[in-house]
Amino acid sequence: MNRLPRILAFVALAGAAAISTAAAADIEDATPTPAPILSTEISGSELGFLMDAAPQIALLVHLAELAKTRAVTPEVQSEAATVSKEQTAAAGQLKDLATHDNVPLTGDPDDQGAKILATLHDLSGVKFDKAFLDAQADAQDALETTLNTGAASSDPAIKAFATANLQTLKQERDRVRKLGL
Repeated sequence: MNRLPRILAFVALAGAAAISTAAAADIEDATPTPAPILSTEISGSELGFLMDAAPQIALLVHLAELAKTRAVTPEVQSEAATVSKEQTAAAGQLKDLATHDNVPLTGDPDDQGAKILATLHDLSGVKFDKAFLDAQADAQDALETTLNTGAASSDPAIKAFATANLQTLKQERDRVRKLGL
């Protein structure tokens, strides 16, 4: 009879151990697995290219849109309208590339671009026209650096996009030089 209490104690302990193992498994199963931060089809320099080019192109679009209505020189207004059209098309093409590779992009300039736009909002007349052309030239320089990186990409779609848009930038600069402003 001495053995019965020991057997009952053993069964109770074994049962408790089984219950706590099952409970631990349930808790472990209930722990959510964190989602990946960015699930894309590309990585490395191609991802960097898309993430860098988007706000740079967005800045050119926003600058041009602002200049279409704020510039006082008809030639600057005309150039702004052309740049707006060209860079809006480039932004659409870039978004298509990014969507294909599951890369989320915004259509907004970065913080530095927003500051540039805010500064331009405070200007008017010929001062605005000059500041716009300077800001456009700086934005084009930054985009050119990024596009040169893209033109060296092993990804054929990124390479084609970058090469074509380098040509567009060259044409934009040539037009501004011809204005003589």
